[in-house]
Amino acid sequence: MSDDEALKQLAQECPRKIMGLLHAKGHYVHCTSDRFPGKVLCFHKDSELPVEGELTEAQLHFELGDASSQGATG
Repeated sequence: MSDDEALKQLAQECPRKIMGLLHAKGHYVHCTSDRFPGKVLCFHKDSELPVEGELTEAQLHFELGDASSQGATG
């Protein structure tokens, strides 16, 4: 997944309609949880994430540092 694709996916999946770039920079985090199947949960970086929460594919792209220095976050 490219940076642009991940940014678009973050923006589209966000239930709070927050810009994808804010997620890519780590201000907000997306995850899913078995407690809420089929839902994407959006948390501020200072919030406590659910223990069973798993990052979405697009969020994981940026969390793992897959973003290139010339990408949207550079």
